[in-house]
Formats: sequence, C-alpha cells, structure tokens
Amino acid sequence: MNELIKADCTKTQKTSKWTRVPKEYALNLTLPGLELPPKDNTKSQKEFDWDDFYRQGTPSWDTGELEPDFKQVVDGLGLKSRTTVLDIGCGSGIEALYMAQKRFEVTAVDCSRMATDRASSRADIRNAQLRIVTDDIFRFTHHNRNQYDFVYDIGFYHFIRQRFLADYIDMLWRITKKGSYYYTLAGASEEGIEREYAEQNFLPTVSQEEVTEELASLFEIVEVRQGTIRSRAKSEPFLAWSCLFRRP
Repeated sequence: MNELIKADCTKTQKTSKWTRVPKEYALNLTLPGLELPPKDNTKSQKEFDWDDFYRQGTPSWDTGELEPDFKQVVDGLGLKSRTTVLDIGCGSGIEALYMAQKRFEVTAVDCSRMATDRASSRADIRNAQLRIVTDDIFRFTHHNRNQYDFVYDIGFYHFIRQRFLADYIDMLWRITKKGSYYYTLAGASEEGIEREYAEQNFLPTVSQEEVTEELASLFEIVEVRQGTIRSRAKSEPFLAWSCLFRRP
C-alpha cells in the first residue's frame, strides 16, 4: 500500500527565515494575474485555495494522462531502480505513479488535500509504492532535509517564478546534489495569440530565454526543447518547453 502523509496545510504555522516565504503564502498560493500589494504586505494579499479547483470538478491541468515529453525524458535517462525522486506539485499523481511503477523511491508533494486524496486513491488501485504528502513544498523541504537524484515539476516552475523565483531556486539548491537532475515542463510564451488563450486557462507561460537564464545559474543545461503540455481547456495541447538540467 502507498504511504499517505496527512499534513494539515490549513493551520497557520511559523515559517523559518531561510524560506523567505510569507506565512500566508506558505498556506495558500496566490493566483497569477491578480493585482497584489507589496510583497511585505502579506495580510492584505488576495489568497487562493487550491482545493477550490477540485471541488468544482476536475481542474484543467488534470487530464489523467501522462505528459509525453516527460515520459520521453525519463525513459531516455535510463535511471536505475531505487533512484530517489521528488514530484513538486504532484496533483492527482499521474507522473508520480509512473515513476513509482519504475521502482523509483518517489515522494510526491502537493498543498491540495483533495489532489493528494485522488493521488492516494489511484496509488491504492495500482498498488503503487510511493510517499504522498499533503503540504506546502517550501515547508516540507525545510523539515525534510533530503537530497534527491531526480526532481521534477509539471507546470509548477512556470507558476511559482512569477513572484517567488529566488525562493524556488534556493529550494532546488537544497534538495539536489552533484549529479542530480531537474526537469520542468513549462508553458511556452512564443505562441502569439495562443499565449493569451493559455494564460486565460490558467497556464502561465515563459520564454526559452527566461528558462535558461533563470535556471542555468544552478544547473547545466542538458536539453531545452519545444514540447507540449496538455489541458482539458482544449483538445489540442499547448506549446511548452521541455527542460532537463543537471547539477554539476
């Protein structure tokens, strides 16, 4: 059976100084596109409860299908069994389950209780062995000082970078080690009209230049190529950047 950790992310907890993440933000990520007050004025920030998406049904990003670009990268790396893996913002666990089936040691984290409940149900059905955690990723990585061989996110980097890029880069530094890989699949901004449509459907976008500049300070670039990211918002996938990095 899979291990499901029920970490309550609805109660206010004091965050450590090194995270530099405002207390309210650590519990409810801010919806992009909103007009926000200065970063230090956290009490008046407009907050967002990620569980709301799941209460309304299946979110646009939860297609129930494995992202082809992610699968291609993972299969191409030839990672050995027992490789330690961290899924950042795992959602309902599609990619995490794929990694677990490869006999990797998978930890999957998401702040949404409803998302991790769905991931746990899928894991039970498939009898998958993985660790599913309900918690804010910054708080989780503070209390669990593990370093992983392979870290990835599907659509988390392109969201978090909008306001907390420095915190995210700092976290990636702590949870990776020499030889670790980091993979992200991010919405591509070089789409013209498609970009506006993507962002209206909750798919933040980033340019190839931004990806390389923001992440190359920590990692060596293995591959940054154009790919796709699926959404329930339309039948055809959106353009994306499939990005693989390695820590020297």
